[in-house]
Amino acid sequence: MSHTHRGHAYTVTDVPLFERQPGWCPRGHELGPGSVLISWTPCVCGPAQEAAEHGRGLGHATLRCRVCDDQGHETVYYEPAHDVTAPPAR
Repeated sequence: MSHTHRGHAYTVTDVPLFERQPGWCPRGHELGPGSVLISWTPCVCGPAQEAAEHGRGLGHATLRCRVCDDQGHETVYYEPAHDVTAPPAR
């Protein structure tokens, strides 16, 4: 279903954002409401292309641990998993 809000178009689908959302980051912080930043990153790596064929869009949903951010660490979970050998999306 397509919508427009403040001049920006977006689409709502029945596909879940995360198929395997983690409950904890690798440093032991619980990942839940208020402790994560959820975003979208366009990408053309193999796993992103495969997910796009199943209606998930060409890129990754990302979940970032905000507690790690506060401690100076970068902990990001990608769904689907990111292939770091792929060229960046343009």
